[in-house]
Amino acid sequence: MGNKTGKILAEDHMIPSLDQGISLHLREKRPRGLRAEAAGTLLCVHGQSIPGAAAFDFPVPGYSWMDYMAERGFDVFALSLRGYGASTRPREMTVSPRGKSPAVRAEEAVRDVEAAARFICERREVDRLNLLGWAQGTMLTAAYAAAKPARARKLVLVSPLYLCEAPGEFALFEDPARPGKLNPKFFCAWRWATEKGQQRNWSRLIPKGREKAFRESRAVRAYWREQIRHDREGRRRRYPAVRVPNGLMADHYDRTRGKAFFDAAKVRCPALLVRAEYDLVSKDAEAQRLFGALGSSPGKRYAVLGGATHFAQYEKRRGDLFGEVQGFLEA
Repeated sequence: MGNKTGKILAEDHMIPSLDQGISLHLREKRPRGLRAEAAGTLLCVHGQSIPGAAAFDFPVPGYSWMDYMAERGFDVFALSLRGYGASTRPREMTVSPRGKSPAVRAEEAVRDVEAAARFICERREVDRLNLLGWAQGTMLTAAYAAAKPARARKLVLVSPLYLCEAPGEFALFEDPARPGKLNPKFFCAWRWATEKGQQRNWSRLIPKGREKAFRESRAVRAYWREQIRHDREGRRRRYPAVRVPNGLMADHYDRTRGKAFFDAAKVRCPALLVRAEYDLVSKDAEAQRLFGALGSSPGKRYAVLGGATHFAQYEKRRGDLFGEVQGFLEA
């Protein structure tokens, strides 16, 4: 189905994954009458708790990153991995999560990235495309670029994650009763994420007393509304919540113990790493380590966005983020 907004054409696709019974939601935005080319084709991949459309097509006037890129001539796609948004929830997410391994680990998720890339290249008749990952999505897009170098034109990693061997970091996910083991809250198939918890994850990053300098109240209100939109069962709960698979959180934990999901040396396309000044998820030391490990990436760049947090695309400095990424992709 399509929706014309001014000069931008928006379409929502439900595409087959590489695994039977799983369909993936892929939001597309492009200028009307666009002639497809690899340089202007982009696949965006979200992080561990927010689906693709909410991450990249935030429906507050002036906030949609997809609109920003489409207005500049790009054909942009935002993927929701299995278990997120309007994509199929795997069977283990339709029953009690207890006693089951974390659902949607990176090995499965990167297959969804591959399925989306195949669909886009076939649909637009291009042989390669640009990739943009946010947070845990950086691990997936980088892994895909490393495994399929002929498909990757340029790689953008916003809030990049790679290896973080810091005791203070893995303690955030560790079982306090069993050191070295993942917290039971995450070591099950999935969890309920509430508005209070999701808002706290954002608010805690903003320096005390500087709330108004970082974000607008309309963005804060829409932030949760867009997450709960596709979880009908979650909306009916006494305390509304969204089902979130725990697989990417388990992968997040693994990286804090020195287990990298991808080999950065195999990425052979130009790469841009972007961190926000107040990002407590992606730290400078980890981003610098990844930057150094990208030894085969020609023209790699590392940028730091001042006055913003991990959630920069929802904040007042979003224009600087969008412009930095756009400049890299168009160069």
